[in-house]
Amino acid sequence: MTEKEVLDLQEERGNQVFYLILIGSFLNAYGNGAFALSRATGYRVIRKQRKQMGEVLTAGFPVSSLGGVREKLLAAGGELDEVDEKTWIFRGIDGTPDLTMVTEGAKVAKVSGMKAPDTSAPSSDWLADEVRRFNLSMSTPLDAMLFIGTLQERLKQEDIAEKVQGADCPQGKAPGIACESPSGQGSAE
Repeated sequence: MTEKEVLDLQEERGNQVFYLILIGSFLNAYGNGAFALSRATGYRVIRKQRKQMGEVLTAGFPVSSLGGVREKLLAAGGELDEVDEKTWIFRGIDGTPDLTMVTEGAKVAKVSGMKAPDTSAPSSDWLADEVRRFNLSMSTPLDAMLFIGTLQERLKQEDIAEKVQGADCPQGKAPGIACESPSGQGSAE
């Protein structure tokens, strides 16, 4: 079933019955179904551009999480039934569109729960704090990969900063990098 067919079927049913379609190893809901799935599970609704259809709103999860999603749908008052090995239907959850729930595809990393690094007051426990704050159960595999990439980049930046700070400034000053004066008031010359 194509995305357009799913959206058409949902509309025919008054957006009261929604479809989960298996694509690769992910189950995806579209349109109002994406909002219903998000309300029940906390998964993000993502805006994606398609060549033939234009904008599509989707929410999804790995098929391995189907048991947990089923429990969340039931807890939210919904039902989930398997149609065939690639299609499930669910109902009983509000699918009303709410654009505040939509994340742009390119902005997923920004809202993944990780704040921008605070460089004003470095903490030795920042890594543990960021890992504790990241909600893995409400994240997609893409969110997790982007989160790890951000952590790796910050670790690299800290390694560079430690090497520069470890140099005997100003004598050992690395080219193009300013060092603090011994009094801590600006750059040493």
